[in-house]
Amino acid sequence: MEYLNRRGIRSKVRVAKNGKRSGGNLFFRGALYGLLSNPIYIGEIRHKGVRHPGLHEPIVDRDLWDSTQLMLRSHAATHTPRARKSAPSPLTGKLFDDSGQSLTPSHAVKGERRYRYYVSRNLINGKPDSGRGGWRLPAPEIERTVASAAYTILSDEAAIANAALAIGLAEHHLPSLFSLAAGWMKHLQSEVEVGAALNALVDRVDLIDAGIRVSLKLPHSVTEEHGASATALSIMRVFPMQIRRRGFEMRLVLQGSRAPAPLADLALIKAIARGRQWADDLLSGRVESVAAIARREGVLPNYVRRLTRLAFLAPRIVEAIVAGHQPPELTAKALTERIELPLPWSEQERAVGIN
Repeated sequence: MEYLNRRGIRSKVRVAKNGKRSGGNLFFRGALYGLLSNPIYIGEIRHKGVRHPGLHEPIVDRDLWDSTQLMLRSHAATHTPRARKSAPSPLTGKLFDDSGQSLTPSHAVKGERRYRYYVSRNLINGKPDSGRGGWRLPAPEIERTVASAAYTILSDEAAIANAALAIGLAEHHLPSLFSLAAGWMKHLQSEVEVGAALNALVDRVDLIDAGIRVSLKLPHSVTEEHGASATALSIMRVFPMQIRRRGFEMRLVLQGSRAPAPLADLALIKAIARGRQWADDLLSGRVESVAAIARREGVLPNYVRRLTRLAFLAPRIVEAIVAGHQPPELTAKALTERIELPLPWSEQERAVGIN
């Protein structure tokens, strides 16, 4: 890119029938990646994502081509997939219950808040079958569970190597695949990018008696050197799972998974932050009373009192909540309405279930 720009080489200028000119731009990385990934150089033609033998002679040696594609993929793994707007329901068409029904995205609105769910199709159609049952899962919970499972799968280099060798991929390609997996793991831990990562990686998720079965497809571009038709590594694993109640909702907890929680409970963190801010306002004298805060925030005084108690939480409890390691039952509602918080920190930790 630097070489082309120094020499002033630009893209081809095109003139439309209406006389409008386009092109003549400097080459940047995206355009060069597209050029270097074109299989026309090795005697092939790409049409709708499928490569076909061409009628022309190759002008680049296949070994050089393959090594170039690996270099491009390895370099791109540290930058792509780029941050995109997360899909509203990234598991759409990928999530199935124990009877084989797909779970359909749904939502409910309460006040100004919108709550997303994945619901078994028979429940959506209003025909619940007592023999087959059905699932109604809070979307953030199942997405967080699947992201945690995907993180665990991608951290298992032995599983990636076995999947690669099973389709005849040479061992010297493994380092680039490990690097690619590491890049996806970072995106699974990003609140902004986790939805797009799930949409790209997850092939199928089955809710079964034993837990949850997650099938991933790890995109790559090196299988075609052996004439294989696959365009992604397929890796599947079953995770034992517990279902715990959080008020009227369910929380899915993977057993034995070492993956860190990709997402913390933002509502709980927000409640603690507001409680600390309001307590500081009162102690510093910036506001004169709880009633004044309630008027300013447009809430009831009792709500302000409940949240200001959270300013005195034990540090270990706050650290666990920020890291997403609190017990599944510990929600903002439970912490402010159902749990009596004693003053000693050690007793607080026992009360909320953090040891």
